[in-house]
Amino acid sequence: MGRPRKVWPEAQVKELIRLREAGRTWKEIGARLGLPRVTCSRYWQEVLGLPAFRVTRQHQQQEDWS
Repeated sequence: MGRPRKVWPEAQVKELIRLREAGRTWKEIGARLGLPRVTCSRYWQEVLGLPAFRVTRQHQQQEDWS
């Protein structure tokens, strides 16, 4: 058993959700939040319980950084 997971500020969680739903990669999300990409993806799956999905290159080209 490892360390207890840190609680993320609500604004950071909302930004994670917004960016991922906009089709951003974990690398892009991690850079925007100042966190490792693995931390972001694990939080998404393990804490939020949201499904993992692969971001396609076509989806990325259609979206702008909001």
